[in-house]
Amino acid sequence: MPTPEEAETLHITAGVPVLTITRRMLSGDRPYEVCRDIVIPADRITLDYSSDL
Repeated sequence: MPTPEEAETLHITAGVPVLTITRRMLSGDRPYEVCRDIVIPADRITLDYSSDL
């Protein structure tokens, strides 16, 4: 569920689920950066995501 700030920014009510995309950058098996990149209302989208490494 969204935080109050996310709900206000996204113009949704507190009961609408959100999808949060978090990116983790690793060096070997150790994280060196964690970014909470995207918060999206889950009732409005279909997510199709791929990443080539």
